[in-house]
Amino acid sequence: MLAALAAGAACAGAWALATRGKAVPPPAPQPFRGLPSVLRRNPVDWYAAVGFLLAAVAPFAAYRFAAWGEVHEALAVLGCFALVLWGLCFLPVLGRLLVRRLPERHRFLAQDAKAGEVYAVRFELESGDWIRIIDEDNPKLVDPVPTTDQMLKLRDGIGKYYGTQSLRPGFFGQSPIGQFSLFAARFKGEPVWVVWPKRWEQALAVARRGGLPAYPVAMVSETGEMVWGYAALDYTDRYLTDPANLHPTVPGLAARPPRPLPAFRADVHGGLFLRLGAALAALVPVLLDVVSGTASAVLGLLAAALLVNAPVAASSANTRLPDPTRWRIPPIQDDRVPGGR
Repeated sequence: MLAALAAGAACAGAWALATRGKAVPPPAPQPFRGLPSVLRRNPVDWYAAVGFLLAAVAPFAAYRFAAWGEVHEALAVLGCFALVLWGLCFLPVLGRLLVRRLPERHRFLAQDAKAGEVYAVRFELESGDWIRIIDEDNPKLVDPVPTTDQMLKLRDGIGKYYGTQSLRPGFFGQSPIGQFSLFAARFKGEPVWVVWPKRWEQALAVARRGGLPAYPVAMVSETGEMVWGYAALDYTDRYLTDPANLHPTVPGLAARPPRPLPAFRADVHGGLFLRLGAALAALVPVLLDVVSGTASAVLGLLAAALLVNAPVAASSANTRLPDPTRWRIPPIQDDRVPGGR
């Protein structure tokens, strides 16, 4: 077993060395075939699915191996029960990763595309921006924590700017941030189409009644790749009220969301690897059978705690820390003062 764990650690290290700082490949040249009528769900992120499956079962496996038969049965059962509950928390996460259900507004947009007409405008993708804003009601003066958002900064044919945001990231599950950043880096400086539903008035009415005040959109490259997102209600009417922007979609033509392209980042994966390494180090004496009894159970509990904390820390870092190789990071905007600086 120790050899298998060492082999896994070697594979993880090799992946980190192979992907660290790796540039996003440019799009392959393809002729523009028109606006797609099929807007697909995101593909299954098998990297995330396997990772969360391991995160669900590894703490239980580590503790049970180290504690079972070494301490009083009641203590072993209590620890195992808590870790089983931890593992069960991942069932809805894995369900979302495999089912990939779109929000209702985006299913509404997909229906309009399939029906044959959508509103769409061709833009140039100028950059993917990692926006940091200190809200006007933030009371902290020393090290205030800004809220973050991810935006595609777009410029239309007459030079006006427009922005679209990613789907809302969950704390666990497939990361729209990674997909959005991949699309932004791949198509920077390239033409992309922003697609809104033909029945945008209904979407606007629902947005104004409650929930997120935004239109559902799809950003589609001329090579056929796409990402889902939202567009603010402001600055959108100029496109949706122009009949020239109502375009037919091509029957049977499908857009494809980009497949995950995970890459090692020290600020995100460094803490993950550190915790996994510490958990492995805690289990080495148990695997070598040089400890027993309470010491074995304590080391197993330590390893389990580190394995529980590792995905939490990595997921939190991924939502807080931008990848500078994919995002443009403007200065923090402080809404508490005029000028935002």
